[in-house]
Amino acid sequence: MIFNFPFLHFTDSEWIQIITEYVKGFTELPLTTSEGYSVEDLKFFDGLLGTLLKHTKWILEEIPQEINNEFVNSWMYQGKLYRCMHGVAKYNCGKESCSLPTVDYHGMITHWTTDFEFKGLLHKLSNDVEYIILETDTQDNLAFDVNKFRKTYGCQEVFTEKEREVIFPLCKENTKEYRMTIKQFVQMKQQEESQ
Repeated sequence: MIFNFPFLHFTDSEWIQIITEYVKGFTELPLTTSEGYSVEDLKFFDGLLGTLLKHTKWILEEIPQEINNEFVNSWMYQGKLYRCMHGVAKYNCGKESCSLPTVDYHGMITHWTTDFEFKGLLHKLSNDVEYIILETDTQDNLAFDVNKFRKTYGCQEVFTEKEREVIFPLCKENTKEYRMTIKQFVQMKQQEESQ
C-alpha cells in the first residue's frame, strides 16, 4: 500500500506515476538562493509529497504489514542533510544589505542534499558569498531521495543528477544553522570528519 485514502482509489502503479510527476514539478520549481520560492507553490507540492513522508512513517509504525516495501525502499533516506540558501556577497553591498535574513522554518518540504560539499550545486553557488547553510538529521523521520527514486523507475534527470537531492521538511528541530561561505563550511565539516 502506498496511500490508504478512503476516497482516492488509485493502484500503486498509478500512485507511482502521480508521484513521479510531482517530483519532476518540485525539482523544477523556480528557486534562487537569495529569494527562495513561492510559499503557495510550495503548499501544492507539500500537499502530496509531505503527506507521503508522514503517511509512510505512520504506516511503518502502525500497520507495517500493509506497506509496499519495494516502493518505500525506492526512495527512503535517513541521515544527514544539507541546504544552502540566501547568499550575500560581502564585497559588493552596503552596511544594511549585508545581513542575512531569518530562516522561515515553515515545516513544509524543501530541497536538501546529502553532499556537505555541495559539489553538484557549485554551478549555482559561489565560494565568495556568505550563505545560510543548514544541516539537519532526519533521525526517525523519512526523507525522499530523488535520484534513488528516479533510478528505480527509469525517469532520471541528467541536469540535476549530481545535486544528490533529497526532499525533506524545513523544520527548526534537529537543524543547525551556519552563516558562512561554502569553503568555510566544507573546511569545518572536513575537520569534524578527521577527528
